[in-house]
Amino acid sequence: MSFLDAGAGSKRPAARPGPAAGAVFPLRIRCDPRRTPGRLRPLILGHRGLPGDRVENRLESFKACLALGADGVECDVQAAADGVPVVIHDATLQRTTGRPGRVADHPASRLEEWGIPSLARVLEALPAPALLNLEIKDFGARGRGLERRVLDLVRAAGAEDRVLISSFNPLVLARLRRLDPRAYRGQLTAPGWVGAVASAGVGSPHGVHTHLDQVTPARLEAWRRRGLAVVVWGADTVTALEQVLDLDVDAVITDLPAEAVHLRQRRAAAGRPR
Repeated sequence: MSFLDAGAGSKRPAARPGPAAGAVFPLRIRCDPRRTPGRLRPLILGHRGLPGDRVENRLESFKACLALGADGVECDVQAAADGVPVVIHDATLQRTTGRPGRVADHPASRLEEWGIPSLARVLEALPAPALLNLEIKDFGARGRGLERRVLDLVRAAGAEDRVLISSFNPLVLARLRRLDPRAYRGQLTAPGWVGAVASAGVGSPHGVHTHLDQVTPARLEAWRRRGLAVVVWGADTVTALEQVLDLDVDAVITDLPAEAVHLRQRRAAAGRPR
């Protein structure tokens, strides 16, 4: 049985877990998307900032997203040639910088000259209350120790209570768990992605970060019963956003943060925040 479907066959009614919920949360995590007093729900995170209007994963993109009323941003973190965590999605530079070569071939200082920010710079530029979902990209040996460096930077910025960390690789989450069991860990999944190791829940995630197409009533009930936070990505049309706002999820990662904020506000004004 996969991580996605574990427990989906049970007929017990789903219930939102309380503060001491189950084995999934043996310790109180510092940033919990299930508990965000004072914020409308679900939380809205701009996917790589505001990719439709700005270059993705750039400081100006993140700031523009937050200016629209989003709760935070999602961004991608990998290691530069000198091991410094930098914020860029692809392993190569061409798509977002127009330059040939790989991220791994250049130190962080050179990458910053080309507009690719270091994680330290992003944490400094986006103060509280902005939430950050850091997706750790695992590109092999050059990323060894990346989890520790990310955690060190988050601590140095005093941002532990507003950072979620996610990855498609459950081994990344397992390493995070060993380093800091109270740091939030989200298991990413994608349509058609079996991920046999991840399916076993190896990283002991606090939440599932899943594509909208993978969300079913049975799965949602199973995740809630296990005490997992549910973060949905792939809601990148107005129709998809309306669909996800009808679901009992904790956060949505979207290319359309302005539209998501508008729809959420309209529902809240009508007395139906979900």
